[in-house]
Amino acid sequence: MTDNSVEQAVSQAVDRAYDRWAAEHPSLARVIDRLAVTERTSESLRDSEAYRKAVADYHRGRNELELIHRLTELAAPLVRKLLSG
Repeated sequence: MTDNSVEQAVSQAVDRAYDRWAAEHPSLARVIDRLAVTERTSESLRDSEAYRKAVADYHRGRNELELIHRLTELAAPLVRKLLSG
């Protein structure tokens, strides 16, 4: 697993959530940078127990696609939380 895998998963989650959010809040979307949301989400994700469990599961099974999928699932609520307030 690489940091790139984490960034890929978070980017996918941010892209999905950000596009929906931006459609509802176009004025805010002009001033809130998608990359900043990605970075903050990555930081929050890495601090979570669920992230540590997903990484441990990866080390047991070495299934990077499964890890990326799981990290994308974990990142989605973090993105929504960042964008909502």
